[in-house]
Amino acid sequence: MRKMTKRSTAVVAGAAVAVLGGTAAFAAISGWFNGSSSYASAQSAEIKPVQAQVTALGNLWPGRPVNASVTVGNYNEYKVKATAIDASSIKVYAYNTAADANADTANSAALNTCNETNADIHLAAWPGALSVNPGSWSTPQTFTNFVGMGDGGAVACANKALKITFTLQGEIDNT
Repeated sequence: MRKMTKRSTAVVAGAAVAVLGGTAAFAAISGWFNGSSSYASAQSAEIKPVQAQVTALGNLWPGRPVNASVTVGNYNEYKVKATAIDASSIKVYAYNTAADANADTANSAALNTCNETNADIHLAAWPGALSVNPGSWSTPQTFTNFVGMGDGGAVACANKALKITFTLQGEIDNT
């Protein structure tokens, strides 16, 4: 019987690896390998509201825009970026007092004499992207001349607490 040298041991080991590797490759190519039952599981995040709170920093009258304090709340588990306002979504509800406006969450007690058709309310363009971390509110920012009443503002809107609703547009912020 011959003594195994380092060289012969390496040759035998290499041959064994080649045979086993070749067998695995043959099994995969010949159909003896079936990986079709593999899968990954995941849960997608729920889409929750992103809400802007805008407070006009002065009274409105026809032809006057005012600055506004703006904060954005993100109830999602991911960072978002507020980018614009959908101007076609603006609705105006008028009340005799701010307390009435705040209490009427369904806007069902609003006065019929002042609304988006005769108040001539407009919101300026959103001044750039505002990123908000998950589950938090942005730092209050002042947007210059953001809320305004156009020259067509009706007399019926005088001395009223106005609730202006709108749709905020944005996207996920992956930065």
